[in-house]
Amino acid sequence: MSPETHNSQPSNSLFNIDIKRFIQDLLHFWWLFAITIPISLLSVFLAHRYIHPIHSATITLLMEERGDSNMPQSDIMQGFGLTPGQRSVDNQIAILTSWDIVQQTIEQLDFHVSYFAEGRLKNTEMYRSTNYVVQFDSTHPQLINVPIYVIPLNNRQCKIRIEAEEGGSTYVYKGDNKSGSVGPINFEETVNYNEKIKTPWGHFIIAPKNTGTNSNIEQYFVFNHPRSLAGQYKSRLRAQLPNEGSSIIRVSITGKNNNKNLVFLNKLAEVFISNNLKQKNLIATNTIDFISQQLVVIADTLQLTGSELSQFRTDNRIQSVSAKAEYLFNGMQEIEQKLTELEIKRSYYLYLQEYFSSDLREEHVLAPAMYEMENTILSEQIKAIMELNSQRLSITGSYGEELNYVNKDLVNKIEIACQTLLETLTSQIKVIDDNKLRLLADKEKNEQELYGLPETERRLLGIERKFELSNEVYTFLLRKQSEAQIQKASNTPDHQILESARYAGQVSPNKAGNQKKALLLGLIIPLAFLALRQLLNNKIIDIDDIERITQLPIVGNIIHNTNEESNVVNHHPKSVVTETFRRVRTRIEFMNRGIKSPIIGVSSSMPGEGKTFCALNMAAAFALSGKKTALLGFDMRKPGLNKIFDSKDKLGISNFLIDQASYSNILMNSGQDNLTIVPSGNIPPNPSELISSDKTSELLSKLKEDFDIIIIDTPPMGIVSDPYLLARHTDTLLFLVRQQHTIKNVLSQTIKNMKDEGITNVGILLNDIYAKRNKYGYGYGYGYGYGYGHGYYEE
Repeated sequence: MSPETHNSQPSNSLFNIDIKRFIQDLLHFWWLFAITIPISLLSVFLAHRYIHPIHSATITLLMEERGDSNMPQSDIMQGFGLTPGQRSVDNQIAILTSWDIVQQTIEQLDFHVSYFAEGRLKNTEMYRSTNYVVQFDSTHPQLINVPIYVIPLNNRQCKIRIEAEEGGSTYVYKGDNKSGSVGPINFEETVNYNEKIKTPWGHFIIAPKNTGTNSNIEQYFVFNHPRSLAGQYKSRLRAQLPNEGSSIIRVSITGKNNNKNLVFLNKLAEVFISNNLKQKNLIATNTIDFISQQLVVIADTLQLTGSELSQFRTDNRIQSVSAKAEYLFNGMQEIEQKLTELEIKRSYYLYLQEYFSSDLREEHVLAPAMYEMENTILSEQIKAIMELNSQRLSITGSYGEELNYVNKDLVNKIEIACQTLLETLTSQIKVIDDNKLRLLADKEKNEQELYGLPETERRLLGIERKFELSNEVYTFLLRKQSEAQIQKASNTPDHQILESARYAGQVSPNKAGNQKKALLLGLIIPLAFLALRQLLNNKIIDIDDIERITQLPIVGNIIHNTNEESNVVNHHPKSVVTETFRRVRTRIEFMNRGIKSPIIGVSSSMPGEGKTFCALNMAAAFALSGKKTALLGFDMRKPGLNKIFDSKDKLGISNFLIDQASYSNILMNSGQDNLTIVPSGNIPPNPSELISSDKTSELLSKLKEDFDIIIIDTPPMGIVSDPYLLARHTDTLLFLVRQQHTIKNVLSQTIKNMKDEGITNVGILLNDIYAKRNKYGYGYGYGYGYGYGHGYYEE
């Protein structure tokens, strides 16, 4: 026999996915998909049945970026609108979603008490759909976050039940403070509707809404902590610009109760717009208050001077003064008017000094009263401070958080700007004081000239001058007050609601999406199982696995034997198994043509691969063809032939090798024509040494003289060295690979060892293939095109 080339493939080829086999697995294990897909879809159905759905609601607002840009900078009403920093859409979004706005919204809603209907697997929140409503005393501590069950008994009474093994905490809603903790509570009492329930941990009334309806569903209510509630709504609140550069904002919120989502969004928009208008009116209110304070002072002065003028004219019977006196008194009046204006301006500067010298609180809004001034530098400084403060307010964090880095930087800038403004005010006050000194000097000069006039005229001019001055100032302030009030009354919010809150659909669970995912998962799980099954399988499945490991020729395939007899060829000569041995016999005869009395070795890589079975039936197949065949049990470590032919105590090969038995004494009749069995004999302590002795060659030489073909049953090559010694005497070595039993790595290593030993006369025999109709295992057939029947094989 010519040598065959055999080499192993790279080890990573053992883990490649065989597409053909994978498709066959899909067809074979179709029932896995029939199990996983319905289970996945049923899981989605149960999840949707018992998991709370999350709904979404949206509201659309228009942010109109308008303010005081059209008003003259010198006008007394400047600043009645919002500063550019406050009118920024991004800043308005930050204000809209801020903690303070959300908390103000919660405080104006009836969310402090949540109502639930208890189910078997989930509890459903009800809003404005319960048979009762809870009215509580906001000045008394209320038990928070603990279910309080309300069980209707009749139209007049209900039962209140509370079970809290670990106790709970209480909260006083009026005053916004936590009251304390209470120990374990086990309370159950029958009460009348509209009757006040007074306990250390709560004061409330159960007011029925429909006394004629008694629900069989158990209901309960829970007092919520306002800050916790605000935090929950703030975390679910989202605001975004649909288009870049647009001033339209879409605000959305998610939650389990869609009615509460809609109510919350509408109230949030109302609070936000109201706060916007309040902030716009704050500057106008401060200005009106300042003017009102000045009017009170001027009104008193005007009343006193009017009374004094009237009384003086009556007492002195004089109504006018001479032209010179009038000229001098007009001059005095002009000086007095300037002094009054300077004093008002000085008073306003002092007011600004005090206003901007006070410590800024985190929530403090810089909105000073604005008064007409000629100093444009001072006006610009005040406006710059207000804009910086607006930016600070727009990025201030939620309740209780420290200012972030940017906010600290803005506070520093505000402090520097305030110091600069205070220095400017100090210098302006000094200028006013200097002007007052100059005007007082002019006044003193005029008074000296007036001293030369008659005393009565001089005094009358002085009284008239004070009265007219007070009257002009009073009239001026009244006009400015009216302007401020008109401006305040005409202020409108910068924002408006374009679309009121509306339902935006269910966010989760996504029924259609989850069904698709469940269907995909139902497909992936079996696919992954089959892929892993193929990847992790280290056993030989079919010829393709063998061809990935070695290029040794495959001499045949042996079908799985379902008969009880070991010698299938002799007892069932027309069976499919017998036919597979005939095909292997034909191949071996072709491989050993020209060789007289060839020696055929049968081995494998590991135990349990059917060496003895194949060797026996192969020998029987040759004997059936009329050739004198000898079957040698050279597996002296675990002799399989001894069990089949009950030759445990008979002389055999081991006895011959140690000269305890002659050649003729070890030959045993098999019960089949032309087939002789040579049993293993007694199990020796040194089988390898016996096999390597010259007696082995002597035995084989005698057998070649008496028999046409010699078949040797050897031990596994992957376990012991005996088969390698016997392979040197064989003309052909049949190497068995058993389907679903032979380990790929062991097979690969054994073939490598044979190559290293120089054993080249090797053929692979695939054993124990499970067949279906005329297909063996994974599609291997004999090519007849028929099944097991049709008269060709035994049924």
